[in-house]
Amino acid sequence: NSNLITVTVVADPTISTQPTAITECIGGTTALSVTAVGGTPSLTYQWYSNGTTNSNTNGTPINGATLASYTPPSTTAGTTYYYVVVSATGADCNTVTSDATAVTVVADPSITTQPTAITECIGGTTALSVVAAGGTPSLTYQWYSNTTNSTTNSTPINGATLASYTPLSTTAGTTYYYVEVSATGVGCNPVTSTIVDVNIIADPSITTQPTAI
Repeated sequence: NSNLITVTVVADPTISTQPTAITECIGGTTALSVTAVGGTPSLTYQWYSNGTTNSNTNGTPINGATLASYTPPSTTAGTTYYYVVVSATGADCNTVTSDATAVTVVADPSITTQPTAITECIGGTTALSVVAAGGTPSLTYQWYSNTTNSTTNSTPINGATLASYTPLSTTAGTTYYYVEVSATGVGCNPVTSTIVDVNIIADPSITTQPTAI
């Protein structure tokens, strides 16, 4: 009689959690990851890059990207698609390929139009404004004021969180303003506008009245 032997049959590798899309700024370090089960004796991974093609075939294998997670490069703005092939070396273990996943890298916040200085009379309503681009998921703004032409010891203005801000004009004098533009996305660095002065001057007044002739 022959000896009894155990034959263990395991399921082929399968992916239980697909990688999810990433949107981050230049310099971001968000990782793609996959969860897989099955196979024998253990699972192996190979990540692929497919450029701008939204497909999980004919990609280029990424050297050294052989773990369940992979941090794609983020040095240049643009969208690149990635996928991973999961396999096992056991007899008849079939490979499984993840979905193609987009990694979108966007430029850091930048200011395309700087605020400009204002000179107006008491009671004026001229607004400071800035135009900015980049960042993810959206841009946020915070205006600051200062008594000097500097960002040092400046004061954030409560509620001044839009792309434009109308400074107070109740008292004559010069105040300096700037705005910081930021985004909460991974790797998104804030940018600060130029400092501009707002000069509030007194309304015209007569200091010497005409005299009778």
